[in-house]
Formats: sequence, C-alpha cells, structure tokens
Amino acid sequence: MQLTPLAVGFGATIEGMDLRQADAGTAELLRAALLEYGLLVIRGQSLTPRDQVLATNVFGKPEVFPTMRGQLSGWPEIFRVASRAEDGHVDVGRYWHSDGSFREDPTPISFWYSEVQSEEGGDTLFTDLQQAYAELQPDIQEEFDTLSTAHRNGVVHPLVLRHPKTGTRALYLNIGLTAGVLGYSADHSKALMAAVDRHYSRPDATYVHHWLPGDVVVADNLHVAHKATPITPSTRRILNRTTVRADGVIWSNPAPEAGAPRPAP
Repeated sequence: MQLTPLAVGFGATIEGMDLRQADAGTAELLRAALLEYGLLVIRGQSLTPRDQVLATNVFGKPEVFPTMRGQLSGWPEIFRVASRAEDGHVDVGRYWHSDGSFREDPTPISFWYSEVQSEEGGDTLFTDLQQAYAELQPDIQEEFDTLSTAHRNGVVHPLVLRHPKTGTRALYLNIGLTAGVLGYSADHSKALMAAVDRHYSRPDATYVHHWLPGDVVVADNLHVAHKATPITPSTRRILNRTTVRADGVIWSNPAPEAGAPRPAP
C-alpha cells in the first residue's frame, strides 16, 4: 500500500491495495489517512454492491436510503448518481456541499465507487474546508465563529464547525440547500453565501477528480466539500455512493505512544 499526498495540499492517493482484502491493520491505516488528509483516492478497485457496503464498514455503519426511482434494487445503502435517469439520480450536487448536511447530525463520510465512467465530463471538484477557514482574515473568522445557518428543512448548524475527532475548525456551508444565516437579512445572507462560494473556488484550492472505472473516493465531509460538474446523457456514467451514519462513524484510533508498534504499510 503506497500513499502519496495530492499536490493541492489536502487529500492523498492510495495504490497497491484491494479493498476487498483489507484486514484490521489496513482498515486502521485507511481511517488514519482519511482523518489526516480529508480525502482518499483509491484506484483500480473492482467492487460489487456487497463489496462496497463491506468496504464502507471500514469507516462506519452505512446510512440507508428510501426506495425510489434510480436506486439499486436490493441495496438501500447505495445511492446511485448517473448521467441517465434509468441508471440513477441525475443533475445532483452541482454546487459546493457536504453530503448529509441537511441532517441534525451531519453525515461524516462519503464513499464513491466508479462503476461506469466516460472519458469526458462529470469530474468532481473537492475543496478543503479547514484550510478555507484558516485562510480567512482574523476579523472575518471572529464574525463567522458567531454565526449559524439554517437549511431549507429548518436544520441549523454553526457556520464554523469543529471536527468531532480533531477539534479543527472548518467552514461548513451547503451552498445549494442553505436558506440563510440566522440573524441576517435575506440580502446579507445571500451576499455572505456568495462570498463563501467564491472563497471555496479560490485559485489553487480545488482538486479536480476525473473519474476512471474502478476509482474509489472517500471523503471526510467535515473536512472537505465537493461539487459535481455537468455530464450529458449522451455519455453513460454511474457512481455508486455510500455514506456513513453520524452515530456509527469509526474515526482513527489515537496515535500509539512513542515506541509502540505501528501497523506495517
């Protein structure tokens, strides 16, 4: 198993492993890497729906989705994103967001498997929410630290969220589903959200993932946000997504004390 940090400053690629054969030591290494880098890109996998659900269990208990058009029959844990309606859900997430932010307890981890991928279109963009907060001017940080946002379904979250495992602050704003900032007028809320949207997209802050067949991408939704880009029905693409429940997440164990043995890579 070889881990290489991405040049953008967050995230890492992992090569030389088969998720179907991950043992306890490998699982712990994956959890530790996700906690450190926020995003894992694992190439060359071959996963059945059952394999994907089992691999998701490395990070915690999967969420279950209601039966609806586009879902994969017999696998309620898998939310299918596709370029064609007969294959899954289309035209979703084309704005900066973290999956499951509309929940009272936000979805901590998302896991995508590229089942069918065209050579053109449908890239996914990722940005580091912790670095986005760190790069704000101190007076803006102080303002944002006091604010909360309301989703369209009424769920309220702080605009600056502390990671439940590391305590690191991160901007946390779903650009598409947020109704407004509590205590701010509609115009003020709109202006703030537009400014955050631009900040997420600032130069050199985005990792662009071009999907290849067999790709797995795992994201810590409290560390990074993502954004879909357009893909037309003229080309066929299917991403199978599983997500981890907030009450079932498994973060990395505490680092061993000095001199204690570590799992071999």
